[in-house]
Amino acid sequence: MPNLRPIDYGSYTITGTAGTLWSFADGSMPSSNVAQSLSFKGTLETASIRVRSDGVAPTASEGELVNPGDSITLDSSEVGGQWNAIRTGSTSAVLKGHYYNLPAIQVK
Repeated sequence: MPNLRPIDYGSYTITGTAGTLWSFADGSMPSSNVAQSLSFKGTLETASIRVRSDGVAPTASEGELVNPGDSITLDSSEVGGQWNAIRTGSTSAVLKGHYYNLPAIQVK
């Protein structure tokens, strides 16, 4: 099994406007190491969200439901813009996790 060593960390606040992972970045974007990453794995906190990985924006009632405590693993194409999310209610959700230089299939 490959050595799982994160190359960066990110914290994201998912709001009531649909967007990509990077559009929800708290503070500044993660470092330039993100460009070298092949995947992101994080845990959803605070509130439920809906997501789509086909490049189409979800709505508060349409898309795959992800609940607090669920793990989210994204490959490089999803991190780069295919993955879109939106909160389902009035409370913004927080997603915190690490970037890896391994494909998503290897960090699950």
